Formats: sequence, C-alpha cells, structure tokens
Amino acid sequence: MNSLRSRANRRPVRRGFATLLVFAVVILCAVVIGTIQSTAFSQASAGRESLARVRAYWAARAGIESTLARLEFDTQNPLPNDAFQVMADMTDVAEGDLPGATWRIATTEGKKEVLGPSDAHSKININRASTDQLLAIEPLMTEDIADAIIDWYDEDEDARPLGAELSYYQTLPHRYQPRNAPFRSIQELELVAGVSQSDVRGEDWNLNGILDPNEDDGDASWPPDNADGILDRGWSGILTAVSRDGGLTSTGEKPIDLKTASENDIIGKTQVSSVQAKAILDYAQNGQNAAMTAFIRTDLGTLQQQATGQQQPPGQVTVRVQALTNDQLKALMDGFTIGAATGVQPGKLNINTCDAETLQYIPEIPPEIADAIIAERSARADGFTSVLDLRDVAGISRRQLSNLYDLLCVRSNVFVVNCRGRDERTGLEVEIQATLDRSTLPVVLREVIVR
Repeated sequence: MNSLRSRANRRPVRRGFATLLVFAVVILCAVVIGTIQSTAFSQASAGRESLARVRAYWAARAGIESTLARLEFDTQNPLPNDAFQVMADMTDVAEGDLPGATWRIATTEGKKEVLGPSDAHSKININRASTDQLLAIEPLMTEDIADAIIDWYDEDEDARPLGAELSYYQTLPHRYQPRNAPFRSIQELELVAGVSQSDVRGEDWNLNGILDPNEDDGDASWPPDNADGILDRGWSGILTAVSRDGGLTSTGEKPIDLKTASENDIIGKTQVSSVQAKAILDYAQNGQNAAMTAFIRTDLGTLQQQATGQQQPPGQVTVRVQALTNDQLKALMDGFTIGAATGVQPGKLNINTCDAETLQYIPEIPPEIADAIIAERSARADGFTSVLDLRDVAGISRRQLSNLYDLLCVRSNVFVVNCRGRDERTGLEVEIQATLDRSTLPVVLREVIVR
C-alpha cells in the first residue's frame, strides 16, 4: 500500500518535469527559428543591397561609357567652327537610365549644379605654372611654397632660394623624396613642403567637384565648412595636373612637323603660294631655335632672311614674300608643329571654358585684357575657334599674342567625369570619377575612382 502511494506522489513531479522539458524544447526551437529567420533576413537585406549597388555601379559606368563614346566620335568628326560642340555633346548624355537605375553627371559651380563633365583645361596646369603665376594664386600661396612646388617637379636637386629638395624631405619623421618630375595628381601637392590638405582641397575634401551634404553643414561633420551653399575648392578649383597638350588638330588630323614637311604639304593645308611655303620651310628647317610663335610676331620675309642669311644680289629683282592672311596663319598654327614633342606635355588653359577669375592668375595677361577677352568670348556664340581670334581683342599686340600662344588654347583634350549611378528601388548611389584623355586615340580612360 505504501509503495502504491509513493508512486502516485511521484507522478505529478514527472509530469511537471516533462512539461518543463517540452516548454524548453519549444523555446529552443523558437530561438533557433528566430535566429535562422534573422540570419536569412540579414542575408536577404545584404543581397538586396548588393544587387542595388551592382545596379547603381553599372548605371554610373554606363554614364562614363556614353560620355567616352561621344568624346571619341567628336574627336574623329570635329566641327572646327564650334568650340562648344564637344562639351555640348557630352552634356547631352549627362543623364540617362538603365532598367532599375539612373545616372547623372554634374559638377558644382557657385550655388548650382551644372550637368556635364568638367574641363581639366579650364584650370592652370601645375606642371607648367611659373613662380609669378603661382604667387598670383591667393590665399595661402607664399614664396617658399611656390619655390617648393617648382623644386618638386623640376629635374634637378638644386633647391630654389626658399624651396625644398631631397635633403629637406629626408629629415622628416616619415622620410620620402620629391618626384623631380611632373605632378601626377593635384593630391600630390599635399606632399610638398609647407602645403596642407586644406590648402589644396578647401571644402571639397573628396575632390569630386560636387558640394556634398557634409561639405555644407558647418561644424556638424567633417570637413569644416561655412555652410554658405557654395563649394570652396581651394587650389583644386584653380590648378590641375591632368590636362595634356597635343592630340589631333581641329580638323581631326595629326599635326605635321615642318622639319620634315614639303611645300605641297603646306600649300595643301594653308592655301599659301609656293613662295610663302618656301619661306615657311626655310625658317622652320634652317632657323636657330625656330618656334611656331615666330610666325605670329614676325613677317615671313624677315623670318626667311634671318634663317638663311641670304642677301639679294645687286641688280636682281626682289621676290617679295607676301604676309600670311589671318586664315592662312590659323591653318598653319593649327595644322603644323616644329619638332616633335617628347613625353607628356602639360595642357594649356582653355580660354573658352576657364573662369574669368582664372585669367587673373596669369600675370602675362593684364586685368583689362583679361576683361576684354571675357567680353569678346561672351559675344561669340561659338566661342574662340583659334587662339589667333584674340587679335580681335582690343589692346593685344602681335608680340603679346605670340607670348600668350604658349599659355592658352581653344581645344581641350582632358575631361573629368563625375557620374553618380542611383538604384531606383533603394535610392543607393555609387559614384565613379574618371578622367578621359583624347590627346591620343582611342580615348584613354584614366584615374578611375569608385566611391
């Protein structure tokens, strides 16, 4: 009897334990299922985000490729009488879409965003800037920094009076050496003695040329800015290292070297007479330190005589060399060179696309001439199609024009494309910044940065 009672008393305990065990198993299963669901949800979210990023990336890439295609087509099929056609055609494809995604190419100018790529030739190339040009850039540019910049890219190891060469950089806690060759990027300026990142970047900390939200919020986030709705780009808004000289002519052909050209080459391209063509070749092939700019400031007869040293024999009829017409001179300057350039040549400043303020940084251009150039540019619907068009600007002499020819251009080779691809479902964006260079064909895609 006692044994039966003991068994009866233990039954509720066993039942309670079984119930707790069931509850524990249920809870464990719920936790496992919840964990699996959470992991699956996280993986699904990550998968959706990855897919969105892929769509945004390829949209941005499509914008880059569309711009490259337009640039290459216009380079091979140019419109010589329209200086703005290339930029207009690239702007036409500044916005577009793919299934599920869109792209937009733009830069910030003042308080507004402008569609299209930026022209690297609208800035002064640091690799051809003189001390006087550097000192004209304010604020923060000083004589010691200007000397250090030139010391960085010149080939010698001789420091300028206030500059810095290898001996200085080797004394730093983290030693390095100056390039003693052209700058490859504007960021490289930050390695030069005395230069800070804020000097180079201003508020444009990622150097994308766009006023991003964190660059217009005061002290709320890095970098520091004044929240005025205007992008202060520091020196990066004035200087560049990527513009390149050379490339095809305005008619889409390779320039001809006068050192190896024939009279027929010159006559066919410029419509000059045989007498003029001979004078051109005599100067280019026999003149000491012959330069194309001499054709701007000196008449052909004088150049020929200086080059050959020939005096007309007594009694012989003088063969007068006619001066080149404006059209002939333009064709000569555009279609020919003297001597083949070696290596990468830094780009010139494009007077069609540079800001009026940038011209003020060229000491060779007095302020009143700079103003007159901008006024003349505004009056030309198709822009300047030749640097020789500056002859129409009041106050510019032939000698001044010949000096400016080595500084200015009307045809750009390098463009910076900042393209943002956006996934329509999630709003996720991918930014690609690429430099397009048409100084050689096919067009080269340089410095691709994905953000």
